[in-house]
Amino acid sequence: MDFTTIFIIGGVVLLAILVLIARLAVRWIVRMTIVGVILLALIGGGLFWWWTNRLTSKPQQNRQPAQPTRRASSH
Repeated sequence: MDFTTIFIIGGVVLLAILVLIARLAVRWIVRMTIVGVILLALIGGGLFWWWTNRLTSKPQQNRQPAQPTRRASSH
């Protein structure tokens, strides 16, 4: 076998291995992107909920202080 043939075969094998690795990497990148988008949506929803609850004015309790009860004075 000629050295050129060996280098071509080796190059094709290396290229095939790199393509397989790239496909797996792309799959993982897509998966991680999907997970990231879901997490961002959950965090954004939580922050929006917190923000809207903070903006709503809480009803103030207008309770007057308890007055002492009058006792019948026994004269």
